Amino acid sequence: MTIGFIGTGIISSYVVTGFCKSGREGIDIIVSPRSRDKSAALAAEFPQMVRVARDNQQVVDEAEWIFIAVLPEQALDVIRELTFTPEKKVISLVPMLDFQKVREIAGPLKLLVDVVPLPFCSRGIGPVVLNPPVDEVKELLSAIGTVVAVERPEQMALLRTVTALMSPYYMLLAKMVGWCCDNGLDEPTARAYVTSFTGALSQVAADWPEPLEDLAGEMTPGGLNWQALEYLKGQDNFAEWQKALQDVLERMRKKKKKPRMRCG
Repeated sequence: MTIGFIGTGIISSYVVTGFCKSGREGIDIIVSPRSRDKSAALAAEFPQMVRVARDNQQVVDEAEWIFIAVLPEQALDVIRELTFTPEKKVISLVPMLDFQKVREIAGPLKLLVDVVPLPFCSRGIGPVVLNPPVDEVKELLSAIGTVVAVERPEQMALLRTVTALMSPYYMLLAKMVGWCCDNGLDEPTARAYVTSFTGALSQVAADWPEPLEDLAGEMTPGGLNWQALEYLKGQDNFAEWQKALQDVLERMRKKKKKPRMRCG
């Protein structure tokens, strides 16, 4: 199987690395020459699996699966310069890409799907969001993470919005570790505890069969967890996280509705 990447930026590098480290046999990867440094680095790290194309058309010509991973404002222009054939399977990593226009430009395609991978896919962990749920694509992407498939673009937009909480979550961990250090604990010990602690919390939540609010209520009334929860609820802290999500979602919706500007 040959997998091609048009656009070799940060997220493409994560996905390529995930495939190369997945242990799957028979994978041949061809990447576009831009960005030159990242494509060259991938070919140097995985010389048996990754090669750099001379241009984007070579990627399209030789790959069975084609990942589109360019900037949103460039995507349609990049696709317009390429010639596709009906047997090609196209996976978009471009947020809010207009699939109707892609089909008008590219012509018939065997499949066209929207995918949201995250940096963890380089390690074969974490969710990979897929719309629409196509079994063939699920099988391919299962090499780099846990596939979460949704039926509609609106659902995809919601999960794409949740990814905006990665940096705030890491900052929360940093503040927890920093608080421990400010109160006398060394940083390696604080980091080891906080990351293991939060990782275990997420695993328990993933396995919990009932509403997560019930899990939050699994505490001793008047205890330490109760005190922290009541304080944060009193500060309306949790609502602020939801407001941040809503703000990001509104930004994406406005971006999708923004008319395409042309010169001349």
